[in-house]
Amino acid sequence: MKLNQYIVFACLAGTMALQSCNDFLDTKPTETYSDNLVWSSPSTVDAFVITNYGSASSPYTDFATIDNAFTTNLVPCRSSCPSEARGLRDRTWNWGFNRFTAIRNCNLIIEKVAGSDVLDEKYKTQYTAEAKMMRAMIYYDLARHSGRFIWVDRVLNTTDEFNLPLTANIVESYSKVLTDLREAIEGLPQTAVSGRLTKNAGLALLSEVCLTAAAYTNNDASLHKATGTDLYREAIAAVDAIEGVSLDADYESIFNEKGAYNSPEIIMATYYSKTNNNCMNTMINLMPNLLNDNLAKNDCGPLFKQADIFEGWLDYTPSQNLVDNYLVIDQKTGQAVRWNESSQFVENTSPISLTDAAGRITPKDPAELVDQTSLAYAVTTADVSISDLMYQYRDKRFDATILHDGSSFYGETLATCRLGNFSRWASEAYGADHVPLTNYGMRKSIYTNVSPRVFYNTPTDYHKVVFRYGRAVLNKAEAQLCLAKTDASMLTAAIETFNQTRTIHGGLPASTATTLQEAWTDYKRERRVEFVFEADYYWSLLRWGKYGYEANHGLAPGSTILELDEPATFIEIATDRTAAYIGNVQFQNDQRTFNENRAYLFPITQTIINANSAISDSDQNPGW
Repeated sequence: MKLNQYIVFACLAGTMALQSCNDFLDTKPTETYSDNLVWSSPSTVDAFVITNYGSASSPYTDFATIDNAFTTNLVPCRSSCPSEARGLRDRTWNWGFNRFTAIRNCNLIIEKVAGSDVLDEKYKTQYTAEAKMMRAMIYYDLARHSGRFIWVDRVLNTTDEFNLPLTANIVESYSKVLTDLREAIEGLPQTAVSGRLTKNAGLALLSEVCLTAAAYTNNDASLHKATGTDLYREAIAAVDAIEGVSLDADYESIFNEKGAYNSPEIIMATYYSKTNNNCMNTMINLMPNLLNDNLAKNDCGPLFKQADIFEGWLDYTPSQNLVDNYLVIDQKTGQAVRWNESSQFVENTSPISLTDAAGRITPKDPAELVDQTSLAYAVTTADVSISDLMYQYRDKRFDATILHDGSSFYGETLATCRLGNFSRWASEAYGADHVPLTNYGMRKSIYTNVSPRVFYNTPTDYHKVVFRYGRAVLNKAEAQLCLAKTDASMLTAAIETFNQTRTIHGGLPASTATTLQEAWTDYKRERRVEFVFEADYYWSLLRWGKYGYEANHGLAPGSTILELDEPATFIEIATDRTAAYIGNVQFQNDQRTFNENRAYLFPITQTIINANSAISDSDQNPGW
């Protein structure tokens, strides 16, 4: 059963809003609904519970800024870049600290369900557990952003004090989240209709909360569930307790219509029906705007067989930084190596100077090729395509995630070479239009059965994955790597664990790592390519920076994070596929700044401090 089958009830409950914009908590406790309407029947109680699902899950599904502004996995297609990415954030930045309406709804469910005389004990237990997990989901997202938050665990009345303080420290914040989550897991059902919270969902989230809490509190003993079971071991136990799911051999299908309801890997997703959903709300920002008329004007081609097949509003495009992390199987050794280290590439190309590259492939801007990170190659074997050398025999997740030169998509063959039909050259308004700025496009999370095309008003079913087993598996591997610093037996276990996604999803040979440093290198690459466009990489980089040492290039805990300082890069391929170079995006988009003195936490939004007498400027996070 789809979550959207509850839409009628959800809309009914939504009309009974419990909020006011007049109070800084956004939770003025003046009820504008009738208790007899909502809490007097099981169906309307159920509807009210479901109404709050969107607020709890949205940080895990609606995350474009995190993926395209803070890391170089994705690059905005416009010449400007969100100021947050360039280190221009300040303490007035409203990143979403205020989620008190959703929190109040969680508390209301807990209170009303406890006193209900229309619900049996089974549903009282389930609804209370759902509310606690939703509250944990919201507060965990706040904790990983700002460390401290305003904890509200009851329905505030008009006589209550609304000026509530922040949690005392990060340890207290994670203590609140872990308590809610542990209690929720005990009451959640093992199975449920599609889109509903389950015990597996709670365990999957717990495995990640444990990692983040350990990183930011130095695995504080007060957070341990029991003596002798630290947060890393709790994370491992949580993953081991997940039942009835498995890794999906068809990675791409997890995120499109083929696996929406059939993938054995999906633990929880949010579902949308074409009866009330269209591409505007889902895929339009993943699809470029490449009409044949514009291609012809810009001497790009070949023209598409269906002239208007791609008329989207592409907002972000995969970077070469990301593409570099998809390994290639060397056809001589059978080992997994970087694309420019495989025997088939090395034996058929040679490095060329940047001057030579500019002579073979005229750049849009000469500055693209002056940075020391630029690489350039030319083919040395006749009738060999450099695109084939770069893109064949890749990690299977590469083709499932990224559109590249030679890809087939919606019945069309894509050319991302210079003046290709799917290239950055396909618009006169370069850097101001919806074309692939890096000469790559997104395939992941795009449905392939949308008819007649992905367009803003085309109805479509859709789903967004909230929790899946692959993420839990890699959470377990990370916990094992952290334990391996003091328990050598955990190193082998960690490698075996992350090899599961590497071999099943990636189709790669198993990692040959033998040291902790090598294992961390392979694990970090594995996590990066596994969770593209799933709001994971940025938060993982922060965790790894907090661990330090093997997890962050040998640097001490809390040091700079090199991946968050690197420029954004793109690929440029000669029209005849005889050469290619990697250049830096020459817009604000290639600028990333990470200040370790403050960037491990977001600021406490200044408007919250100004409106709340229980908080002062002294409560602001360091560096802000």
